[in-house]
This record gives sequence, C-alpha cells and structure tokens, in this order.
Amino acid sequence: MVEYQDIWNGVRDELEEKLAPRTFDQTFGEVKRVIKYENGIIYVLTPSAYARRNINNIYYKTINELAKKYSKENIKFKFVAEDEIKPDKKTTIIKPLTKTDLNPNYTFESFVVGDSNRMAVLTSLKVADNPGVVYNPLYIFGGVGLGKTHLMQAIGNYITEQNIDSRILYVQANDYLSDYTRAIRDNNLAGFEEKYENVDVLLIDDIQMLAEKNQTQQQFFKLFNDLDNNNKQIVITSDKPAAKLNGFMDRLTSRFEKGGVVDVNHPDFNQRVNILKKKAQELSEIQVSDEIIEYIAENFTDNVRELEGALNRIFLYAEMYSNVPLTLALAKEALDVLLKNKIVTPEASYDDVLSVIAGMYSITVADILGSSRNAKYTLPRQIAMYILKTRYNLTYKKIGNILNGRDHTTVMSGYNKIADDIKTNEELKMAVEAVLKKV
Repeated sequence: MVEYQDIWNGVRDELEEKLAPRTFDQTFGEVKRVIKYENGIIYVLTPSAYARRNINNIYYKTINELAKKYSKENIKFKFVAEDEIKPDKKTTIIKPLTKTDLNPNYTFESFVVGDSNRMAVLTSLKVADNPGVVYNPLYIFGGVGLGKTHLMQAIGNYITEQNIDSRILYVQANDYLSDYTRAIRDNNLAGFEEKYENVDVLLIDDIQMLAEKNQTQQQFFKLFNDLDNNNKQIVITSDKPAAKLNGFMDRLTSRFEKGGVVDVNHPDFNQRVNILKKKAQELSEIQVSDEIIEYIAENFTDNVRELEGALNRIFLYAEMYSNVPLTLALAKEALDVLLKNKIVTPEASYDDVLSVIAGMYSITVADILGSSRNAKYTLPRQIAMYILKTRYNLTYKKIGNILNGRDHTTVMSGYNKIADDIKTNEELKMAVEAVLKKV
C-alpha cells in the first residue's frame, strides 16, 4: 500500500505545482489517502461525492497521464467518496439508471468547429461564460451523432472549470422519466425535487423522449419555471426543433423557444477531414495518411459516430495485419463491408432531399407535398423541384410523381423560377448550395 500511496503523493505534488493555490486547496486539499489497490486501480478517498465528481470531470485524464511517470504498470486512479464507502441505508437517494457525471473529454477544445455547427458553438460559449444570464434556456437540436451531447457537456465542463462550486446536473430525459416514476412509486417526490431543483445548471439530453408523458411533462414544466425564475441555466437537446416536437404541451415547447435555439447539421467535407484527423490522434498511435482520411471523409458523410466507426475499423485491420503497411488499399478492404451496407435506393435519396429542405425551412415533408400555395411552402417546394432535376437529372414527369402527382408543367415552371432567381438572389443561391452539400 505504501508504494501506491507514494504514487498518489507524487501525482498530487505535481498537481499542486500546476494549479493555482486556491484551486488546489479546494479540490485536492483533503484528497490525500489511498485506501486500496485492486486490478491496476488505485482507490483514493475524497471527502464527498461532490469532490469526487469535480475531480473526475476536470482532472481525471491529467491525473492518469501523470501516473505514468511514477509506475511502469498501467495504473489508473479511481476516486471514492466517504459516503459511498459507508452508505446511510436510512436515506433514500434517487440515482439515474445511467452515469450522470460529465464526460471530461467533452470540451470545447475537443469539439471540431465547422460551418455546420459554428453558430451552435458560439452560442454555447456565450452561455458557458454567462450561465443563467443569456440564452436561457439554450435549445440545441439536430440529427443523431452530430455532437449535441458533446456540446452540451462542454458547457458543463467549462462552467465547472470557471467555478468549481457550480452544481451541474447532466441527465438523459429517459433517466429523468425513470427518476420521476420511481419517486411517485416510492412516495419520495421531495427527494426527486431536491435532486433536480438544487442545481445551478441543468443539462437534459434528448428531451423528445418525454413525448406523450403528460404527468412527467407537467413536473418538468414546474422544474423549468423554478430554475428559470432563479436564473439557473437550462440546456436542452433534441432531435428536432421545439415546434416540431410531437406529444408535448404547447406551454412547454413555447418555453423551449424563448431563449436561444441553435442547430447542428451534417459536417461538410473539410470538417469531416478535421474530425478524422483529431480522432485518429486520440484513438491510436498508428499513422493514417491524408489519402485514407480523405477516402473516409468522402464515403462516410452522415455523422461523427459514423466517421469514428470507420476509423476504428481501419485500426482493427491495421492491428490484425500488424506486419502490413496501412495503405489506402488496405483501408478500402477494411471499409468495404460498411460501404456495401450504406447503399441506398434512388427513392431513399429523393426522400432525403425533401427531408433536408423541410428541415432547413422548419416545415414538414407533408407541407412540401401538400397543396398550399402559401409562400412558406411554395419556395421550398420549388427548390425541391430544382434539386431533383439538377442533382438526379429526372424528367419533369418523374419529379411531379415524387411531389404527390404534380403536373409536369408545374414542375417545369418551378424549376425555371429557381434557376432564374439564383442568378441574382445570393441568399437563395446559398440555400440551394447548402441542400446540395447535405444530400
């Protein structure tokens, strides 16, 4: 035990040199004792769960890096709170089903910024700098795997860095639902309210999971108002704009829209390349050539998770054929099965065009296919006609069939209007180019 205590003492001394005295005292002043060593993990005692959470949120990666200087073993640290060693069985503690601590790797520094998310990042930084003051709530929406959770937790990590005493709670909407259901069942609503109201920042992920949960929504409405009235920051993520959330109370969605609303879209080619380069450095020491990076970026365009999955498969191949150089040919072989699974029908591609345009103009695909002549719908409909013609070289009759049986002359007129207008209307030209990039 003495040996492992010495390792922690060495790491702790280095932290004391790196950190400001007040920060060190607040965070590590009482974090001195190693209580056990097991399976490559050194367990260090912290005075409270709050202290443990702060260390894990901000310093965990740095601590484990420093440990390499003091041991040839693959040593990791785990921080344990006193109340976790001797739990008070008389106290009912509501815990979410999944880990709610912030991921220390989700920071603004590790988030790759591009045209698809720049506004979301800038707004999130403003919120992190002035929690509860500007853009409250902050509502972030976008598709799966585009970085919403990363951005949300980056806000939490940033606020914690600036003020270690900040009380920050990150929870997925499903876990909020489970907590509330359990509180009602156990007649412990007071414990539920204490957990969720006694915070400075509430980060709630995938709010769409509360659809049709009327009683839970009413409780969340109350929580929202209590936090908002006390200038506590709320950050919400969703897969769609608040106005398009189905199965939600209007009074709740209207509050989601009252602060800042930002979206994250599919990364463009340059952004995908930058993401892959950063991920390659994080995931492996194997060198990946630019031509391999660009090949992945050209063929995997949906989201960051897809890019990371393709990169991981290449690393697995490289490890399997350890004596073979990681060439573009080997990378193509590794990714062949993934690419085959990505093949989609032309009809699916046409649907994607309509979905992208609908999302851009905050309407539905049904609105594009509908008969309304309101300008809110006719312009997106005409853009769809133009894109389907220029991108897929379809006949006017075929496009008319895709657009709910419209006459080919109507399609021709819509196509010609957009083709003429983009010559002089820069805003329209940019909108069309944005759709073409996404599809």
